[in-house]
Amino acid sequence: MRIAIFGDSGFAREVRDICIAMQLTEFVFYIGKGDEENLPENSFFAIGIGDNHDRAKVARKYASLIFPNLIHPSATFGFQQKERFSDSKGNIVAAGARFTNNIKAGNFGIYNLSCTVGHDCVIEDFVNICPGANISGNVTLKEGAYIGTGAAILPGVTIGRYATVGAGAVVLNDVPDGVTVVGVPAKEK
Repeated sequence: MRIAIFGDSGFAREVRDICIAMQLTEFVFYIGKGDEENLPENSFFAIGIGDNHDRAKVARKYASLIFPNLIHPSATFGFQQKERFSDSKGNIVAAGARFTNNIKAGNFGIYNLSCTVGHDCVIEDFVNICPGANISGNVTLKEGAYIGTGAAILPGVTIGRYATVGAGAVVLNDVPDGVTVVGVPAKEK
């Protein structure tokens, strides 16, 4: 399978590394210039763009393309959880990510190095969970939520659309749409 990766930054190179770990050794970096006629033929696609808004723009613009989930072989899954990912597309799952069970994952999410996602979570499209972040059970991450490196989201919390949780924050309460929270316990910035 040939993978064409949108983007050429550090995260795009990390996506390439996941492809290599999956033994997908034929890939090309591609920076979209506006028309689908210039896209590499006979390819599947991945979006190697970390910014949630930009990733959403590319996904929507090229909705007719095939975006498989790219899952590093060292990622681990609870009972039947990996199969549940087959209901979604375009997700990037990095080395050491851990998913327990009964998680509903949306499309085009980033699950970065060594993050954890607990049972019964609902994760919408274009979410970014940074390295080492821990998502407890029964958490909802709305579209475009950004969870910073090493953050912890406690059980039952909802993180709003395009809200940001700062690195190392501990979130005890719901975070409204578009709000940034930081600290321990997390408070609006």
